[in-house]
Amino acid sequence: MSYSEQDGQVILTMSREDFETLSMSLGALMILRMDKKDEMARLFGVLNRLHEGNPNYTPYQTGEST
Repeated sequence: MSYSEQDGQVILTMSREDFETLSMSLGALMILRMDKKDEMARLFGVLNRLHEGNPNYTPYQTGEST
């Protein structure tokens, strides 16, 4: 796994296995934060952005326009 920054963006390069672990970790965190709607929406937004360009991912609906 590697980390770099360019033009104010963080670039993570990771294996598919690490990516799946990160995605599942975010999902587990959302379960723990179900009582906090603002935090849930923010986490859904992060997860959706993490998967931008993934043709096998269906974005979560957060109620916010994208």
